[in-house]
Amino acid sequence: MSLTSISLLLFAVASAVSTQLIFKYWISNMGALSISLAGVFAMIWKILQSPLMLAALFLYGLGFLSWVYLLSRNSLSLVYPVVLSLNIILIFLFSRLLFHETVSLPQMAGIAVIIAGIYLVFVA
Repeated sequence: MSLTSISLLLFAVASAVSTQLIFKYWISNMGALSISLAGVFAMIWKILQSPLMLAALFLYGLGFLSWVYLLSRNSLSLVYPVVLSLNIILIFLFSRLLFHETVSLPQMAGIAVIIAGIYLVFVA
């Protein structure tokens, strides 16, 4: 994998993880959401009024562009498992650190298996 591809991969991961954390932070202040047509429009309006959410959506879009360029240069069967695995690992860690979410032993074992899987994808 080239340096350009590694850079694109890291940016795609960083943008996905950071935007998910921003989404969680922002929505944590909202409480339970109403699943209705009026609730959807209210949510869209609140998002459009939030500079933080607009910035996160912009970053999400840049991550998408990075992902498209990454796919144009690399095998999907290589980059998708790695990006998805890194996203899972980083979200797991930052959710614990920033939002004080509980972590169970089976979850930690799952993260260990994912790390082993990333290693095998790159070595194989």
